[in-house]
Amino acid sequence: MSSADDLRNNKASLSDLCVYFDAETSRNEETGEVDKFVGLRFIDGKLSVHFPVGYSKPQNPDEKQIRLDILNLISVLSSFGTAESLLRQTDIRLKPDEVTFPIHAYLFVINDFLSHGYYRPREQIYKRSTTGKINWSRTIKQVRPQIENENVVYLEFITQRTKHNESELITQIHKYCVYESFNKLGYLFSSFVPAKPPRAFNRNLFTSILRTKIAHTFNEKELLLFKNMLDIILYLDSSSSKENFIYGTNNFHHIWEQLVDSVYGEKDKDKFYPKVYWHLNGQKKNFLFGNSEKRNSLRPDTIMISNRGKTEQKIFVLDSKYYQYGVTRNSYHLPDSGSVVKQFAYADYIDNPKNRSKMPEDVQQNIDSNRIFNAFIMPADVDTPENIGFVSADYVLPQDSKTCDKPYYKIYGVLLDVRSIMYKHIPHDKLAIDELVKLIQSI
Repeated sequence: MSSADDLRNNKASLSDLCVYFDAETSRNEETGEVDKFVGLRFIDGKLSVHFPVGYSKPQNPDEKQIRLDILNLISVLSSFGTAESLLRQTDIRLKPDEVTFPIHAYLFVINDFLSHGYYRPREQIYKRSTTGKINWSRTIKQVRPQIENENVVYLEFITQRTKHNESELITQIHKYCVYESFNKLGYLFSSFVPAKPPRAFNRNLFTSILRTKIAHTFNEKELLLFKNMLDIILYLDSSSSKENFIYGTNNFHHIWEQLVDSVYGEKDKDKFYPKVYWHLNGQKKNFLFGNSEKRNSLRPDTIMISNRGKTEQKIFVLDSKYYQYGVTRNSYHLPDSGSVVKQFAYADYIDNPKNRSKMPEDVQQNIDSNRIFNAFIMPADVDTPENIGFVSADYVLPQDSKTCDKPYYKIYGVLLDVRSIMYKHIPHDKLAIDELVKLIQSI
């Protein structure tokens, strides 16, 4: 019996489908490796929904809230998935053609059906009549008016009515797509179970009809529906029996970086990090930065600025680390020396007067060594952001020194609530920025 059947027969709840990260239970028994997958897996009729590190299971699971959590997870994966995150990650239990699951087509068809029901082709019928909805354009062209007391009077009109043709094949294709969508994901929305369509799956016929409709449809809503229906049919390919799909990633750290950067970051962060160049022996041109091959491998995840362009301006170099520390509180799950040294390099680059001219004009005039800060941002299940302390290095902060020359030589560790970030992720959220600024400066 599938996950859908269990839910519909009240033998399971949505919370039974959810997998929350745990340092022990999330480890593969055979390999000992931690399962890093975040997203949806549908294997052999069983759906499992995997949430990221720090996204804790609710103490009192509520079906409505869990449904929102799942749909929000899908939204975040879609909105912040990048080429680096490999959003459609290969799973060894799946065949290659089962990987590119068009989840948004499925969700669109479900939402559209719940709002509008089955698609019904509409045929406009026109006739001469004294009652009904008047089509004035046709009436003026086709009906001779009468003149009475110098007024134009129509005794008859061209009226129109809509005829719904329920036998149209496009309706049958839509019924098939609705059934297929609800069978895989419908229980995330409601307990409704659509009837199994009488027409058997026919890929060539279905795609031909849909492509014809798409080519001759100018109604945007209908066009969007047909395109999503086509995506479902093409996914099913030559068989309607595909039972496995995957939508997610083993590289959620890239999505975590995008989330944090969206909330806290400046759009022109490329102006704040160093570029390196190779000059190879034998090159005829003189060596100048910018004339040889540029490599941008060294760049911070996020540049956050408070009071930008003002005398009290502060610059924060943020590195988003999708590490387990927020769950385990184990110091082994904190950033290592390589990450620390890179943070120093980013801040040093911004602080160096020689680089000021490369910065945005409104920023460069107000750069102050004492107002440049560093922080690592990690996911956790916390009520409010938490500053766990700082990390430094002996060559910039000797052990016997109580103070450091520059604030950015202390890199603060900050835990952010992953659930809150995933739900809100307001671009350049001023309130969130102000809160983080105060937190980093609190130690």
